[in-house]
Amino acid sequence: MDDRLFYERFTGLLEVLKEKNELEHTHDALILWYGESILSLDPDDVKDRIVRDSHAEGVDAVLIDQERYDLLFVQSRTVESFEKTRNNLGENTVKSVLTGIRLLMADYKGTITPALENLVDEYHDLDRKGIYKTKVVFLTLTANPVSYKYVEDFRKDFPNVAVEFLNFANLKDLYINRYLLMTPDPPEKVSFEVVTGTLAKDTPHKSRVFTCKGKELAKIYNDNGDRLFERNVRLSLSQRLGSINRQIHETAVDSDSSQYFWYFNNGITIVCNEIREAASGSVINLLGAQIINGAQTTYALYDAFEAGQLQDDIEILIKAIEATDKSFVESVTLYTNSQNPIRLRDLCSNDAIQIKVQRILGDTYGYFYERKRGELDTRYPTPSAKRNQLGSDYKVKVVSNENAAQSFLAMYLDKPAQAKSEKARIFVKGKSGFYYEVFNERDSLLPEKLLASWVLLKYIEHYKKEYRRRYKAVEQRSEPDRAKVYRFDFLLHGEYFILDIFRDFLEHRGFNLNSKNGLTSVIDLVRQNDHAILEIYSEITGVFADYFDAIKEKPGYYHNKFFKNEKSIGLIREYCRQRYDFITLI
Repeated sequence: MDDRLFYERFTGLLEVLKEKNELEHTHDALILWYGESILSLDPDDVKDRIVRDSHAEGVDAVLIDQERYDLLFVQSRTVESFEKTRNNLGENTVKSVLTGIRLLMADYKGTITPALENLVDEYHDLDRKGIYKTKVVFLTLTANPVSYKYVEDFRKDFPNVAVEFLNFANLKDLYINRYLLMTPDPPEKVSFEVVTGTLAKDTPHKSRVFTCKGKELAKIYNDNGDRLFERNVRLSLSQRLGSINRQIHETAVDSDSSQYFWYFNNGITIVCNEIREAASGSVINLLGAQIINGAQTTYALYDAFEAGQLQDDIEILIKAIEATDKSFVESVTLYTNSQNPIRLRDLCSNDAIQIKVQRILGDTYGYFYERKRGELDTRYPTPSAKRNQLGSDYKVKVVSNENAAQSFLAMYLDKPAQAKSEKARIFVKGKSGFYYEVFNERDSLLPEKLLASWVLLKYIEHYKKEYRRRYKAVEQRSEPDRAKVYRFDFLLHGEYFILDIFRDFLEHRGFNLNSKNGLTSVIDLVRQNDHAILEIYSEITGVFADYFDAIKEKPGYYHNKFFKNEKSIGLIREYCRQRYDFITLI
């Protein structure tokens, strides 16, 4: 792929990401792409960590990579034309960023905006643990700076902080060899002992399908680590302790269900340079092997094995394909991962309760309840088809079942922190998940409850966007004006907590949120942008502002920590009850 073709494809990708995620700039989209596709971070978390202040000490994002224990200050630069990719990154830019980071490493309190201070507080909190490494990363669609003088000066003062430039050539390489294709340097050889007979296919690519013990796969990972894995567009290595893994782990350690593991699990797909079989057929050696599908299964088995809990009767299906042609490997990677790792949301999409909710919300209320990713575009591929089905305002009538479940968790189950930070558990049906708590078959009003909580969440998120605009515009105003706006910076983080309290206010005002009439009345009022809803929202956010005035100056406090702590909702409810006796305690 030549440079111009890469530039056109990559900037096209960034434009799509920018529009889809409602980002302000393509350099924000570059950060999102890097965080999600290269570091395998949660995209919603990356978006929250993008700094939208005009003067943020040269820092565009503060990212946390908990898989590799990296803390990253990111500066991002895109260019308007291919010709400008030949330019060097300006030395003044490098100087400005490193000068800003010097401040953030030292006495920054009260000198930066609250949103940035929240991220930097979290950075220092984690840095003090002593297990994280700090990096300054310049993402730039240009060449490197001509001189490294400012970098060398910075390293003298901060020898433990790495400074990394990912320039045009580096990003091209990441796009081609990490985003689309395989990561190099796989293990030289891995060996599997075959438990059952091998299925052989020799043309057009030599392949073997067989079963091995789960413990053997866990040991292979123990010996080789992440060299086993191909880093492709969908693979998420950071999901080591994610929801899918919890469910796999539960089966792998349960003596009653472990015998069924082979039936429940789709197995592992491996591409390799060469397949070598022992004459007896009992051992298969794979040279240059990389797992292109099944990373989460491998991780879950290894975690259980390391803890000494992996059952002896766990067996796993392996499909090994001998292939060195990069284009073929890319196709296998993309096709296998288009289905697996299947998100649990997709696996649940045909549950009776999901179909029931979709039909009721569509037939009765005119909303499209999206049971799985891309369903709306599959059914109605053009804007005109969407308008014909849902009306001219179709964009605000698409209800993601994941997002609706998050709002239900916050509003009905008093779990706003989990809704914000543990959404991966929503579609887990085991003991570690929320699926049956949210999608309760016995709740005849579940469709209305999901819709009511969802429209309220969207209402709150609308004002979050409005606040973000005010927040950014106030930078040029006087200190008193800035202070008035900054006082409400919790709005950037607390939408699920606001939603949780909203229910108490609505019920106090006579809305029965366990009756169809009460729920539809709330839905109608939100759709009409009724003043009664705004009055409740204003009252709640005013109380929240008072609460955070009292606690946010305490040592060690920052919003990210508060709103991800499941105990926080009890604290804020206790405060609200001091003013409103109708607030219930949990």
